[in-house]
Formats: sequence, structure tokens, C-alpha cells
Amino acid sequence: MQSAIHERQHHFDGAPPMTTDQQIAFVEGLRQQIENDPSIPDREKYRQSWDQPGVITRLDDELDRLKTGMYTDRNGNKHDLTDAQRNGGNQLQAIQYLGTMVPRMQAAKATYFEINARHTGRSVGEVQSEWESIMARRGNGRGNVGISLKDSWRDDLAVAGLSSQGQADIGQSKRARDALAEMEANRLAHLAKQPVRQTIRPEHRRVYAQSDNPNVRCDQCGQFGHEQPACPNGDLAGRRRELQAEHNAATNALKAASVQQVLDSGQEPVYLRRDGVEVTGDAARRLLEQDRDSFAGGQPITTVADANARLKAVANSDAELQQQMAARTGGVSSWIQEVAYNEESGLMMVTTAPRVRKTDGQVSPGKTYPYRVSKEEAAQILASDEVGRAISNTVMRRGNGRTNDAYHWENGADAQAAQEQRKCPTCGRWASMTSSHTCPVPGSAAADNNMTDRAQQAQWRAQTRAAREAGLEPPAPPMQRVNLMSQRQFRLPGGGIANVPPPRDVREQVTAGRAAAPSVSFRYSEATVSGQATVWRDESGVDVVSPFPQAGGNGMRCTCGKFTSSGRCEHIGKALHSLGDAYGAAPTGDTALRPGVSMAEVRRERTSDAAYDAPRAPLERLNYSRIQNIRAQRQETHKEGLFEKQRRGEPINTPTVKPPKNTEGEAVEWPTTFEREGKGGANSGRPTDLDDLADVQYRIRAALFARTRTHYSVLRDKDGGMRITIPKARRAKDGTIPFAERARLADTLGIPAHHSRANGVYIPADTSWRHEMLSRSYGDTPPPIRAARYTVA
Repeated sequence: MQSAIHERQHHFDGAPPMTTDQQIAFVEGLRQQIENDPSIPDREKYRQSWDQPGVITRLDDELDRLKTGMYTDRNGNKHDLTDAQRNGGNQLQAIQYLGTMVPRMQAAKATYFEINARHTGRSVGEVQSEWESIMARRGNGRGNVGISLKDSWRDDLAVAGLSSQGQADIGQSKRARDALAEMEANRLAHLAKQPVRQTIRPEHRRVYAQSDNPNVRCDQCGQFGHEQPACPNGDLAGRRRELQAEHNAATNALKAASVQQVLDSGQEPVYLRRDGVEVTGDAARRLLEQDRDSFAGGQPITTVADANARLKAVANSDAELQQQMAARTGGVSSWIQEVAYNEESGLMMVTTAPRVRKTDGQVSPGKTYPYRVSKEEAAQILASDEVGRAISNTVMRRGNGRTNDAYHWENGADAQAAQEQRKCPTCGRWASMTSSHTCPVPGSAAADNNMTDRAQQAQWRAQTRAAREAGLEPPAPPMQRVNLMSQRQFRLPGGGIANVPPPRDVREQVTAGRAAAPSVSFRYSEATVSGQATVWRDESGVDVVSPFPQAGGNGMRCTCGKFTSSGRCEHIGKALHSLGDAYGAAPTGDTALRPGVSMAEVRRERTSDAAYDAPRAPLERLNYSRIQNIRAQRQETHKEGLFEKQRRGEPINTPTVKPPKNTEGEAVEWPTTFEREGKGGANSGRPTDLDDLADVQYRIRAALFARTRTHYSVLRDKDGGMRITIPKARRAKDGTIPFAERARLADTLGIPAHHSRANGVYIPADTSWRHEMLSRSYGDTPPPIRAARYTVA
């Protein structure tokens, strides 16, 4: 934190100081902003340590200094503040950025922990413990900054797997630098021990001829589109030559078998000599036997059918080799020499053709560029009649306000790692250990990689924009999800009662290409099954019904003990088959099957020893330098505004509370009650006093259960804040909320996924926040009142 402030303060040299009262208001506003931020773990907020205090702990210490004019040393003794210890105007202006810097730094650190855990086969908790152990060391100047924050350390930082956003956000204190360097050395050493192979192999290459003649033909492989010096089919041509020997042997075996068939026929043999004379009788038999033995070459003589099968197998192998040769031959391009693509990692290597300088005739060798491309877009590029133009409009596009950031790897180390595949220490599959490989890591967000409908829609819009800009065919929109709440009661044939949406309503949604999410309840004599199923049509045309939350909904649960211990039971199976019969869908017990992921894709994932990490669409990203330039521009704009206020004599202590706003963005008074009469839902007919914390807790729980048929807990803290979480029985062993549960809670409340943390969704001690979260619990999005925001800007 000190390094972050130090990094910013020089930018505001010359900023006027504030009075003590202004500084107190400033720090209190900042403290509230940090406290309200759910992305910062509590241990990072409240940690008690002299060398590494939590953010709020440090701000509380600063408030005590301002109010008393004294500071406390390491031994607990009080001393008067010196002039050097008092805050300057530039320091205060730098401090105001903590509200945005700290969450970004925490997110970057958490991302690195996940990367390191994945690449070393550990859990996030183990990696975090290692980090904290290194950071806690003393000696060798570790307690001092000892660095120049104007050096290029962050600019030059290259960690495979770390995004350019993470690179721009990561902290750079001396301790952080030292810890990162040590952990990076350990990570790389661990990866170096894993089996390795090249990502781009011969079958991935496609060569283009630099010729004006589209009919140019290779003398080595016989394919059109290139000449022998640039032939990519040397290995396949060698195998065809080897196959020729087998073809000759199979042909001779067929001849020997045919002669033997004549000899075994029982008819009088006839032999036609080369001079045209026919020989019959024993002489003909002897001549036929001589030819048979010559064709056989000492090998056993087979039947004609076996010999024909052998010859056919040779022909099939030759046809397959020719097909592979054709796939590697791209055609003609004036400036592209080779394009190689591996759909497993999404790596596309584009090699330009050598160029002859007009000035002196010197030949400049071609260059190779690595890009990250989705399978669909790569297929369109490679199928283009003008591959050079297709590449210019996509992976190499630039100018006219367009960039190719979406196709670049995150940094040099990421691009280098993409060119090799290793056995992943976590999932055990062949994978390029880059930012694209996100196999589940214990304790990380990647433990469940499902996306919400909003995320799918955003991804589709990004992919569509990129396709249109490149002149390519846009993708089909993602499958929309429709929640079906209305229920009808049915008696089950074997006993029990079911409350499910009518089959007609579900079939209507599935037939229209949407995923239906019916809320269901099955009451049996020994247990009750409730929750949300998912019904959709697979790309193969088969309708599928799933009881699992991995399919995108809340999933189905049972009250029996077996389900509590294992997550599966016969009651869920019985209810699932009843739903399948009612909705005409095939029940699935596969947690990997979900809308947007076909049965064929699941089978491929299960049978392949390689991870398929290619992006589904061009990523919406900026490169590192562009991120830094944008931030520098914003800081400069803020600085100019600051000094303009100073010239006009306006106050510049800008910590403020932005008041609550309505849906039109207009400021409103802080709400005192919550009511939604006439809108329906649990307890909607009565108002709630927002200062009555017990009633607020009750209504949030009731509203969430009414919508999701899932029980949630709402806990209070000593400061009046609340936290929406799940019952203890559904939490992980370490007390955290599984990522799938966090994602569902965020989706239910309609909030960004990062606001749902491992310990739940935090509600600050503010009536506007309580009003907004009550509205979200009832499904009123956007909420009629947006909560106040504490800002320091």
C-alpha cells in the first residue's frame, strides 16, 4: 500500500495541503469505501501487524494520528508527529486512489495465486500460505522499499498466465517483488519437470506458395499450391514412398492367390506363354506354379479375398495421406508463407514470406507471429480464397481506430508458453500453460467455469462485433434461459405429489431454442425433492433434462441423508425420470452436460488427453501499454481538474458520499422503509422498517427462498452490516462458499460475479444498501433505488 501511494504522489506534486478536519473527513470517506468493497478479503482489511497492517487497520491508525497529533511506535509509545510525518497535499491526492487500487491489486494477486497453484499442482490456499510466509520474512532490507518505482519492473514483467490487466494492477513493493520472483522461480522449476511437446506439429501446418501462378505444383508430393523447397509434406511423402512397397507386395500377393485359385479349381489349366503359344496339361500346371511361387516371394499364399482386403487397406492409407497433404497445402499468397493452427490451445502461427529489398537485392527472412484465435474464426481464415486479406482483417488488423489486441497473448512469456504443451500438474492433460488454460484448481473461481446468461450474451456480442469488423460470418446467438415459476399439481403413479410447470409451457420454450428452467417440487413419503431443473435441446436434436446446478440453474436438492452426504440419491433420479416423461426429454446424470455444450464436445473432452483451451470468441482486452496510457490520461485529467479548482478557490478535499439514486439516475433521499405492494412475492403486502435489522434479514431470506426454492442465511455483524451466505451444511470444509453457489447467488441478485465472495455478499450498514438488496432479492432488477456509494475522487 505504501508503495502504491509512493508511486502516485509524485504525479500530484504542488497540490495544496488540507486542514486537519478535511483530512479526517477524507480518510473516513476512504475507510467507508474500502469497508464496503466485497472484493477485499476481511484479513486484508483488518490484519493486525506492524509491518503489514490491513488497509482499514492502517486507515484507523491514520485517523488516530490526525485526531491526536501523535503516533505510536513499535513498542507502543506515543510521540508527537514531526513535520516530515504529516501528510502533504500530493500524498493525500495519491491516497484517494486506494479505493480503486486496492481492489485491483487484490484481484491481480488472487489471479496469480490461482495460476501458481494450477502450474504446481497445489491448492490456492497452499500457494497463499507460501506467499504470506515469504512476505513475513525479515532481514536483508526486506522492510524497506529499496526500489525505484520509476524503473521498468512492471513494464517488463512477463508471467505466463497473467493477463495484461493483472500486470497493470499487481503491487510492486520490494516484498511483493521478492516474493513474486521466488515463487516464479519455483513455478518454472516445477513446470520444467513435466513432459513436453511442441504445440504446432506437422499436421497443423499449411504452406502457401509465393507465385502468380495458381497452378504451381510440387515435384515431391504432387500437390498444387507450392513448390518443392517450401513443401510441408516431406514426412507424408516419405510415408507414401514406404506405402508403395506395401502396395507392390499386396499386388503380388493378390496375383499369387489368383493363380492358386486357378490351380485349385479342378479345371484343366491353360498357360499362355509370352510368345503367344498356349500350353496345357502338366506343363501348364508347372508353369503356373512357377509364376505363383515367384509372385509369393517365399511368403505364405493367402486367399483372394484376404489379398484384396490387404490391397484395399493400402489404398485407403494412401488416400488418407493424400488428404492430409491437401490439408497442409494452403494455395497461393503474395506475402503469407505458412499458417499453422492448433485448435487445442488456440495458437495460430503466421509466417510471412521472405522479402527482397529493392535497394540492394538483399533477402529479408520471413517473420513468425503467434496469435490466439478461436476454432471457428481460424476455420474461416484458413478457408478463405485470399488468406492474406483474411489475416489482415483479423489477427493483423490495425489502423482506422482498430487494434488486434483481442488476438494477442497476454505477454511475451504467455506467447512463448503457448508454443509448448506440457502435462498439466493439476488436470494431467496436455495443455499450453498460458492464460487460456483454466482447469479447476481447489479453492479458486475456476472450480466451476459455467457462465451466466449475461456473460454468454456479452461474449456473443463481442464475437459478433469482431466477426463483422473482419468481414466474417457472425456466430449464432447463445441459448437464452427462461425461468418458469407457475406450477400445477400432479399425483405421481407410484405415490407422491409433484408441483411442476405444465408440459406445454416447457415444450414451448425448448421448441423455440431456449433453455427452460422449471421450478419443481416432488413430495414423497420419505423425502422431498425441490429446486430447479434445466431442459434444453442439444445440437444433435435430442431434448435433455438435467437436475444439476452445473446446467446453469439452481439445481434440484433432496431432504434425505444420502443426498446430503453424496449429492445424489434415488429420489432425485425418480423425480428426474418423471420430468423426462412429462417433458419428452432424456434425463442425464452427467454434470458436464449443459446448454451450449454439446454431447459431442463432452465426449471429446472425456476421450482426449489434451485440454481444449482455444477461446470461443476474440477476447475483449487491451494490451498492457494501452491500459497504462489510458490510466495516465485519466490521472492527468484529474490533476488538471484539481489545479483548476485551486485556481478558482474551490475546496479540493473531495471525499464524498454519492447519494442514492432512482432508475433515472436522479438523487433521492435515503430510504427509511421498504415496500413493494402489488408486485407479488413473499411478504410483499407490508412495509419494512429498514432500521429493523431482524425484519430485513427475514425478508431477504424469504424472498430468496420464494424465488429459488433454496435456503440462504443472512448474518449480521457488530457494525450493522449484513452478509448473505448459505447455510453451514452447504459450505466447504474451510467454511467458504463453493464457487458454483457463489455464481448462482450473484446471478439471483443480478450483481457482478466478483461481488459474491467466498464468504458471501456483503450489505453495508446503510439503509439505501438494504433497500437495494431487498429489491434484488425479490428479483426487481434494476432496483428502484440504487444504493449510496462512498467515493474518494
